[in-house]
Amino acid sequence: MSAPPRHIRIVSCNFELNGNGDYQKWLAMQQRLAALRPTILCRQETFGYAPAGRGATMFGESKRILKLAGALGPNRHATALYYDPEVFEQITVWDTEWPGWLLHPTAMTLRVRGTEDVDVVAGCAHLSYNSPTKRKAEAEDVTRFADRVETYKTEQGPVTRKLPVLAVGMDCNSYVDPDRLVPGENPIPELGEINDLPHRAHRSYEITAGQRIMDSEPDRILLTAGLEDVARHAALQPGGPGLAAVAPTVDACDTHGPAHRVDRVYATDWLLPAVVDVEVIDMTGLSDHHTLGVTYDLDTLIGLSRARFGRPA
Repeated sequence: MSAPPRHIRIVSCNFELNGNGDYQKWLAMQQRLAALRPTILCRQETFGYAPAGRGATMFGESKRILKLAGALGPNRHATALYYDPEVFEQITVWDTEWPGWLLHPTAMTLRVRGTEDVDVVAGCAHLSYNSPTKRKAEAEDVTRFADRVETYKTEQGPVTRKLPVLAVGMDCNSYVDPDRLVPGENPIPELGEINDLPHRAHRSYEITAGQRIMDSEPDRILLTAGLEDVARHAALQPGGPGLAAVAPTVDACDTHGPAHRVDRVYATDWLLPAVVDVEVIDMTGLSDHHTLGVTYDLDTLIGLSRARFGRPA
């Protein structure tokens, strides 16, 4: 009898203002996330967490409830990245104190336990809420996650290779490329559908005098760097989750306009055959964003890595 598949789950969650001081709401979200059994959890808006003091106590409590290890992003600690230490060994927490970010990302190099060679990059990012110009620069910074080079010993001598990105969970605060929408997916909003005038400026940019288009630049930048929108990939697979994978992650409202898919997970394109499922998890009553869950087959992931790079010496 063959062994059952080993699945791992990536969860990306923007919890509005980390509960905004409401402990019971915060606790309810931790318990909700724990029930999803994430292997890697990308958290945005982790305001109130800190390396020391009360913030460290709250962050520690979150790790205890989730049964995960983790690290905070620098400065305002507005992002966090958690992982299951029984599945992954942390090799490196990246220095992401990059200039120009208000809400700095968090990133790690992780190794699949039981291997000496299957290393991946995981990250969490929250792009600028109000500035398309900053989002473009931040997305260009996120491409660094796809540019990590490590050296390994092999029978033929040292080999340098570029590590794959398993997942970067992001609040993109922008739209997918309209030319790459899944057939039947909600269209991106039009400028006139956004009633809040400042938000029109936040989510669009001028291409000629008086003509604005909706901001999809971060999506295009990441796609150019070989980082694919995992939900889009899953939705297009025969027998896959279909349009459920690309459901909106932000509901329609008076200020932001129609429902849209602002939260996304990106991964290195050659890892996509390991994706089993993608779902949007309803967080109504807990947050203004719904949560994204991505399931990978771990053995397929290991096989893809070794097929590409070979085994170590």
